[in-house]
Amino acid sequence: MAQPSGTLIHSLPHNDSGKTDIIVESILLVLGYVSVGLRLWSRRLQRAQFQWNDWMILVALLLMTTRYAVEMVIVIKCGMGLHLEEVSRVGGEEILVLMRKLVYIVDIFWVTLVTLIKLSVLHFYLKIFRQPVFVRIVYAVIGMCIAFWFGAFFATVLFCIPPQKQWLPETTEGYCGDENALYSACASTDLGIEVIVIALPMPVLWSLQLPRPKKIALTFVFGLGFVIISITAVRIKFMLELDYSDSTFSISRMALLSAAVPLLGIINASLPVMVPAFRRVFNSSALSTVLKKSTNTKESSRQFERLAEPEYPLVSLNDSRELHNPTEPNQIRVTTDWEVRLTPAPEMNPDVAGTKGIKDRNNDVKWYKRAR
Repeated sequence: MAQPSGTLIHSLPHNDSGKTDIIVESILLVLGYVSVGLRLWSRRLQRAQFQWNDWMILVALLLMTTRYAVEMVIVIKCGMGLHLEEVSRVGGEEILVLMRKLVYIVDIFWVTLVTLIKLSVLHFYLKIFRQPVFVRIVYAVIGMCIAFWFGAFFATVLFCIPPQKQWLPETTEGYCGDENALYSACASTDLGIEVIVIALPMPVLWSLQLPRPKKIALTFVFGLGFVIISITAVRIKFMLELDYSDSTFSISRMALLSAAVPLLGIINASLPVMVPAFRRVFNSSALSTVLKKSTNTKESSRQFERLAEPEYPLVSLNDSRELHNPTEPNQIRVTTDWEVRLTPAPEMNPDVAGTKGIKDRNNDVKWYKRAR
């Protein structure tokens, strides 16, 4: 009988669940870095200082990168996604112990990640929505998030007493809690808070005096978190269906969704802040210029239309701008001429301009109307 090799890296080619986990998480992590990069670039374009919500997302991204590296070890070395029988036969008992340790670590990372992302989003709400009632509600939800972190973090860390009993259950004396109850309680509470966080700005957005298309667009940007809510709900379903007799295989689907939740949360939290970067990218791109010219050409015929004849007929002004005598008695003729004056606009002081800090050097066009 062959001795256990201590690794399952050679089993990766037929580990379909593991390969799916690696591909999806890698793509989402790259998108996370792109979104945070655009977020920070937007702050720079606005000449604005980084806010607490930016720092929290940046810390969450770094923690997510660490969690990603740990999960890659679980998949590649420990064989997550393979059946328990193959993992035990090829990797040996040491691999199972290592896998339990690493799963314990990624669970702790998960609790901290989802809390940081929610706090970042809530702090962003405080910066853009100033209604007193809304602000008080946001602070209350922040308190709920912090309370959730304390409860979930210490419940996960102290799930087994001592903690090493979780990865050495047969040789360590002590006791552990109900794993299903812990996972269900944490995931359900997180789901409830997520719904509150995503739904909070919706009434405010729809009360703004904006055209309906803009309201729908803002709702879409702020409401992408409902995708995360759906994933969390499916994750709870897989959690309740875990088969502990084949844990290395059945945990793989839940692990993928557990990673997708914070990764999508980082992207979603950065979307409302990325607008200046998107505007700069699309305004400076050749494709955007071509599309803009094409659109203007197609719509130019619709931009002007002949006005209906007014009640009093219009008259032409001569170069001397003198009034003609009325052709008929007892008539009043009103004429209007316009003068256009160009005056240079003063430069904006970056300190006075606040977060924009943009110097406007364009000419200000002033219109003067004179009637006689």
